[in-house]
Amino acid sequence: MPRPVFGLDFWDESVEELAHRIATEDVPAGEGVRMVATANIDHIVRLHENVAFRQSYDDAWAVTADGWPVVLYARLFGRYRQGRVTGADLFPRIVTRLSPTRHRMFCLTSSERTAGKLLERLDQEGIPRSAVETCVPPYGFEKDEAYSRALAERIRDFGTTHLFMGVGAPKSEIWVDTHRDTLGDLYACCFGAALNFYAGTRRRAPMAFQAIGMEWCWRLLTEPKRLAMRYLEGGPKYLVIAIRDMLNGGARQV
Repeated sequence: MPRPVFGLDFWDESVEELAHRIATEDVPAGEGVRMVATANIDHIVRLHENVAFRQSYDDAWAVTADGWPVVLYARLFGRYRQGRVTGADLFPRIVTRLSPTRHRMFCLTSSERTAGKLLERLDQEGIPRSAVETCVPPYGFEKDEAYSRALAERIRDFGTTHLFMGVGAPKSEIWVDTHRDTLGDLYACCFGAALNFYAGTRRRAPMAFQAIGMEWCWRLLTEPKRLAMRYLEGGPKYLVIAIRDMLNGGARQV
């Protein structure tokens, strides 16, 4: 029998199918936030160490498998048929399907440069400045209750239909989950570096690396100081979690 893996039910649709749904299916009035999370190895490890992060995943509308070790493990138990569904692949596909007359985007980015380049690129795609708002929150904003409350209200008051979080995990997912009662009816897509890739402020791995499941290697080569320790610690932890998951039949371990 198919079962969850890591206590998660992965959204079993292709990149194109999920992007189409997010861009064209309105969130029903009163439903609140539909959060989309993309689970890679780092996320799986953090889910077993961070209770708030785990709760955000439990409350998510859609969780995709991002990272070949996660995909292959999910396929092994017959719970997943797709390939990787990453934020970097979803974001441009969603954008091209949005209507500037129906939709309003709000993007949290990691730098003013990314915000500016993002607006330029979206304008080229036919999404006018009036339909997009950006914000570069200060470091530690997620711990500032007054700032976070004002930001959530700003997002709601803009009439946001699609919120894109490009400030990293687990803060993006936890922040959205914490403020979901204020944000209103919208899609909240926690896509990390996807906004930087789209804006051109960070280069994504070449297709050759992506095709053989070695995108992580490219990121390690280009960001060794930030990622070396994460990968060295995360790889063995993921292996232990996967073994426990096999023994526990996919049941939640937190």
